[in-house]
Amino acid sequence: MIEKIDFSKIENSHIKPLDFEVIKKAAKGDSESIRLVIDHYNPYLKELATKMLFDEFGQQYRYMDETVRCQLENKLIKSVLKFKIQI
Repeated sequence: MIEKIDFSKIENSHIKPLDFEVIKKAAKGDSESIRLVIDHYNPYLKELATKMLFDEFGQQYRYMDETVRCQLENKLIKSVLKFKIQI
């Protein structure tokens, strides 16, 4: 069963959008700009990679799967590099 994510609980959800110049440079492959994009979306990636686990007593635990987070980060990088800006 897929649960809906409560986006209001994502850490730093109040942060402002990325600057257009950062997006433009990241799309051209600038490593520092790509790092800024990753840092911007990192709380969201962590939330997507977090799973709820239960022990034998029914206690609930949150577990952030680092492998899934890395896969999401790699997909973000690939998507940024494919992004085409038309002005």
